[in-house]
Order: sequence, then C-alpha cells, then structure tokens
Amino acid sequence: MNKDTIKNVALILLLSVTVFSMIRYTSELKARYRLQDNLVQVQGEAAALTQEKQKLLQELEKEKELKEQTLQKNANLKLYIKASMNKITQLFQDNSKMQSKLKEVNAKFSISKAENKALIDSRKRIYLQNEEFKATLSSIVELKKAIRELKKRKHNSSFLSMPGNQGYLIKDGQSTTATKIKIEVVPAKTKE
Repeated sequence: MNKDTIKNVALILLLSVTVFSMIRYTSELKARYRLQDNLVQVQGEAAALTQEKQKLLQELEKEKELKEQTLQKNANLKLYIKASMNKITQLFQDNSKMQSKLKEVNAKFSISKAENKALIDSRKRIYLQNEEFKATLSSIVELKKAIRELKKRKHNSSFLSMPGNQGYLIKDGQSTTATKIKIEVVPAKTKE
C-alpha cells in the first residue's frame, strides 16, 4: 500500500475522530449547558424552598407561641373555674346556713309574735282591771267595802293556805315586799 493511501486513511481516520470528538464535544457542551440551566433552576427552586421553609418556620414559631398562650390561658381559666366552683360551693353552703337561720328566726318571730299578742291581751285585761280598781278604790266607800271583803276572806281557811304575803304589807313586824310601796287614795270624780 501506498504512503498516500495510508496518509489518506490516517487522515480520514483522524478526521473521523475529530468530527466524532467535535460532535461529542458539542453534545457534552449542550448537556453541560442544560445541566447548568437545570442547576440554576434547582438553585432558584432551592432558594424559593429555603424562603418558604423560613416562612413556614416563622409560622410554626408563631403557632407554637399561640399554642403556649392558649395553653396558659386555658390553665388560668381552669384555675379561675376551680376557684369559682369553690366560691359557688361556699355560697351554697352559706345560703343553706342562712336558710336554716332564717327558719329559726321565723320560728322565734312567730313565737315572739304570739307572746306579744298574749302580752297585749294580758295588758289590756290588766289595764281594764286597773281601771276598775281605780274606780272602785278611789272612793272611800268603795275602799271600805273592799277592806270588809278582805277581812271576810281572811277568815276563810283556803285564803290562809295561799303562799305569799296574803295581802299584808307588814307581817310580824317585817316588810313583806322588797320595795317600799306608797299608797295614795284619791277621791273619785263625781258627776256634777
């Protein structure tokens, strides 16, 4: 074979390798540019995701703070409710005590009212008796009649067996009352 043919074959082979290398180089360059574009895109997306992550972390922190505040408020409200329930229980107990005291006071009031009515009736009777005695004993004639009546009763045996001073102000030289009594006789008013 000839030198020229070898040169041509070597040249063709060299040209083929060069064309192949150039095609390969351009395809690698295209792949590299695509990868660089993809890398830029991915970096942009990563930056966006990082920003999104930061925003989400901030929101998560806010949510945690809000949750903590809510839990604290909830704990405070539970304490307040517990204190309120204790206060309500105490108020119900106090109310029950007051109701029982009110019933006692009402019962005492009813008794006092009945006693007051009895005392008023007794006072009216005593007042009427007093008026009768004043009318009877304010005149000397009526007083003498009352003394005679007492003397008649004195001789009655049932009168002697009664306890007390039996009408005597001084008996056996001693006073039968603890206080001194002043007896005053006033003449009765006469109609003119």
